[in-house]
Amino acid sequence: MTIFMGYHAQNVSVSYKFARILPSDDSARINYDKFIAEFGEEGNTIIVALKDDELFTLDHYSQWCQLRDSIRGIKNVASVTTVADVFTLHRNDSLEKFEVKPISDKIPTTQAEVDSIKTQLQNLPFYKGFFFDEENDLSLMIIEVDEAYLYKSEILTLIDKLKPMLDRFESRSGMEIHTTGLPYIRLANSSKIQKEINLFIFLAIGITTLIMFLFLKSIKATIISMLVVILGVIWVLGFISLLNYELTILTSLIPPLVIVIGVPNAIFLINKYHSEYRIHGNKIKALSRVIRKIGNATLMTNATTASGFATFIITESIILKEFGVIASISIMSVFVLSLLLIPIIYSFTKPPKERHYKHLDKKWIKFIINWMVHTVLNHRKLVYLIMFIILGLSGVGISMMYTTGNISDDFSRKDPVYKDIKFIEKNVSGIVPLEIIIDTKRKKGATKYSTLKKMNELEEKLATFDKISKPISIVSLLKFSRQEFFGGDASQYSMPSKAELDFISSYIPEGDKSTEATAIYNSFLDSAQQRTRISLQVADVSTSEMRELQDSIASAVYSVFEKDRYETNITGASVLFLKGTTYLIKNLFISLSLAVLLISLFMAWMFYSPRMVLISLVPNLIPLLMTAAIMGFAGIPIKPSTILVFSVAFGISVDDTIHFLAKYRQELKVKNWNIGESVISALKETGVSMIYTSIVLFFGFSIFLASGFLGTVALGMLVSITLLIAMFANLVLLPALLLSLEKRITNKTFKEPMIHLLDEEEDIDLKELQVTEKE
Repeated sequence: MTIFMGYHAQNVSVSYKFARILPSDDSARINYDKFIAEFGEEGNTIIVALKDDELFTLDHYSQWCQLRDSIRGIKNVASVTTVADVFTLHRNDSLEKFEVKPISDKIPTTQAEVDSIKTQLQNLPFYKGFFFDEENDLSLMIIEVDEAYLYKSEILTLIDKLKPMLDRFESRSGMEIHTTGLPYIRLANSSKIQKEINLFIFLAIGITTLIMFLFLKSIKATIISMLVVILGVIWVLGFISLLNYELTILTSLIPPLVIVIGVPNAIFLINKYHSEYRIHGNKIKALSRVIRKIGNATLMTNATTASGFATFIITESIILKEFGVIASISIMSVFVLSLLLIPIIYSFTKPPKERHYKHLDKKWIKFIINWMVHTVLNHRKLVYLIMFIILGLSGVGISMMYTTGNISDDFSRKDPVYKDIKFIEKNVSGIVPLEIIIDTKRKKGATKYSTLKKMNELEEKLATFDKISKPISIVSLLKFSRQEFFGGDASQYSMPSKAELDFISSYIPEGDKSTEATAIYNSFLDSAQQRTRISLQVADVSTSEMRELQDSIASAVYSVFEKDRYETNITGASVLFLKGTTYLIKNLFISLSLAVLLISLFMAWMFYSPRMVLISLVPNLIPLLMTAAIMGFAGIPIKPSTILVFSVAFGISVDDTIHFLAKYRQELKVKNWNIGESVISALKETGVSMIYTSIVLFFGFSIFLASGFLGTVALGMLVSITLLIAMFANLVLLPALLLSLEKRITNKTFKEPMIHLLDEEEDIDLKELQVTEKE
């Protein structure tokens, strides 16, 4: 099986798309797909910004043009446009049409030629804010990527060739450039994912191996445990390939998660094997009891963890579904591998020596366990007081939480990609595409003067908004055309009158597709000239700011275009990111609620006591509330990456509860229904493994602190803290509640569960067995 999975694991590829969060039948998704079908891809441009007050000197201008020519030679680059490539409209009265002419058709050789180009640019208001900004000494290079390769691995080659060119340009010229754009940001994401999955697997194996050896003091136990989780990782990658999934920012977390979650399985099984062998010295009997006694409990703990992840499958979000499917299958697979391989391998090895199970009697572990026993027996009121104080503080912290989610949010503030995004935003106002679609509900309605006049009115309103770029539409082109009609005078760059429009339109023949001016004009219209668009770039701001900005834009649109005459909608990558974030957070909360319900049903089925289930949820929900409070106090926002903390942590922390209650129920039979003795006995036996596994999980999830994604860093930190808190809650608060409530919750139904966990007292004593000959 592992060879089969390993063969398919070779075919796993990294996703080169932004996560597709919204379902295909969502209205925002439908509008966006319809826009792409009508007007073409909007997110296929890479922006290179140059801030240079000497750009229009011969040397600097020539170097900028040479860089452009070099980039044009990269495969899958559709076009490269700079200030040297902008065009003017030339009015050809003999042909009665506009002709598009570049302001320069070659790299200038004299300063006078450069000065002439600069003068022409200063006289073209159409381009101000697009390709140059004289006030900020800023010039932009727009690199258009071939749409056919936008989401394929070839784009990685394009970026790999582009970046060295830009670096060489900076080192040779001494000029500083900044690069951004959706393809560039997306590739930065994909590259990080590709590098980090290997880093996380290496760190997870390294840290868990070290901790396992320090705890167990056994090279054999450490190697066996690592073998199981490494096989688990191979299976994970095999499943991803077999299901035709790709590595995304979420699915790339699963291999290290399998290592971190798989090691506790090994700890419970090996600890039980050592403790059993120490009692009677019979290796096969010890292994048999490991499978029968720990097997059922471990099955349920892995099932609850897997079900926590499986709740993501019910969402309509593709990225969450894939994460839920792979995570749940992988966790159950590593359980099967653990339960099969660990006993089988130990059955072929020599029995453990006394030094191998000395770890069960470590002084520091005994000290912690004895402190917990003392606290549970003598200071339960203090435990409850602390619990209520924590609940009060949690309420305050939760009230301070806020949501966010934008393209650059997960990048480190020191990351060059983030710095470039913010630099270009500061100087250009936005990098994320936003489109306003206007449907006139009639053919050629988009070219009617009344529609164009309203579009001009809307653009004037939008020009007053912060954090959005200068809008561009057919109105902008008509203003440009009017300027040419009046001899190229920049002061004539304004909305034409109705009479002027009729005359200008005659110079843009509809049927002449060979005319470049007509092609540019038609790029803002659908084939029936019924629908048109206004294109903007908006800043990559937080969810609340984006929502406020989009509401303001929508309000401006509706104030100009009457709803009964026009159908308008706002679309683009910015709209998808906003709605996608809101949708994802909502679905993650639903998934968390479902996980709590599903795991509660599992425990009710396992222990057959609803009251016990309610009590057992308390020590698992309080850590979640504390984590939420920490997020509020620390200013860590709720976003897709951090909301995962709650589902992941709850699914794992409840495992300790199951182990404790399973042992508690066994002890009730042994101790003749003495609740106090049963609680303490269960605490002493399960405490060692629970502390070991919690430490492994704490340091295991801490590996994500090495990530370049802030969301992954927050995920690692918060899950680590939550699981550590959950350990104390399960080993102090849960026993305290059992002792305080006693027979109110520990009744006959709890004693007689639907799933039977075998007690050693019910085992057959193999020493008493005799072999007799058959007569």
